[in-house]
Amino acid sequence: MIFNKILILIFFCFFTSCSSVISYNKIDMTHKSEKEEMRKQGNFLVASMASASRKLHDIAWPIMKANIDACINSRINAFGLMIAHSNDLQVSLRPSFLSASPNILVNKNTYSDLPMIISVANDSPANNADIKEGSFILSIDNTPATSINYKNLLVQSAKKERLKIEVKGLKEDLIYNLNSEVICGYPVQVMVSPIPNAYADGSKIYITVATLDFIKDDQEIAFLISHELAHNIVHYKGESLEEIEAKPLPIDDKPSLQRVGDLFVFQSSTKESEADLLGIEYALKAGVSQDKVANYFRRLSIYMPQLMDESIFRMHPGNAKRVTDIENRLKILKNKYSN
Repeated sequence: MIFNKILILIFFCFFTSCSSVISYNKIDMTHKSEKEEMRKQGNFLVASMASASRKLHDIAWPIMKANIDACINSRINAFGLMIAHSNDLQVSLRPSFLSASPNILVNKNTYSDLPMIISVANDSPANNADIKEGSFILSIDNTPATSINYKNLLVQSAKKERLKIEVKGLKEDLIYNLNSEVICGYPVQVMVSPIPNAYADGSKIYITVATLDFIKDDQEIAFLISHELAHNIVHYKGESLEEIEAKPLPIDDKPSLQRVGDLFVFQSSTKESEADLLGIEYALKAGVSQDKVANYFRRLSIYMPQLMDESIFRMHPGNAKRVTDIENRLKILKNKYSN
């Protein structure tokens, strides 16, 4: 009997041992497949964030430029550039950095340790000079650009109101000399979130990824940017930021109050309504029509019907009131900003 038990035990150990080897092999192969899929998703994530940043940059630039009379204490000198370095990403995503480029301008692997121009805003000094997105920066004002110094060099250039920038071209290195333009110093960034929304924190403006999937017209993005700009100018007291503080690949960046005093700024339906009305005017001043903006709130009400009406439990006005107020205001502003 004892001998039989020993045989059973040996057989069991052998069977489980063999089973474990097969299991480990499967796990190892699955792990490799998952790692490859994570790499692909990392590339997709970085490329998508860069693309979203370029879209927001193009829409925000004329708004920030046209409303300098409203942000008198928050003006900055800017060139129309959004720049990043691989070190700006978390370690696991750094191998995906090159996916941020919309163009294959040079052998990227050779220059991947240099800062990259992720976005060039339409009708900006950089755009008018024909600087290409995806270019690698070799030097700024004759100083070699590195991950450590490029931000400070660009801040100094903005203070001098001019920039000499050398980039790597296809056939030869290219040098550009730019003069800055004055804009409102509230960088606009994309934000990782599954919820359509926009935020202001006194110094930056955030538009969620879900919002970009939700909107149907660039007018709506212009309105949201202008709405949050109104919050930053009128309701918050945060300080302006330099152009280089705009993060084109802000995977983890989120709104945060910039000053202790902002803790006492109580958001109310009155402030939201004020930001709505100022927002459409800011957008109109930038030459962006606002006749389709009401559709944004109507579409929100399809997904959340409870937002149609007023509620004492929400800080935002009901969508019906917001649309009515906006359309009434548009009638007044129509002649003032008609092209």
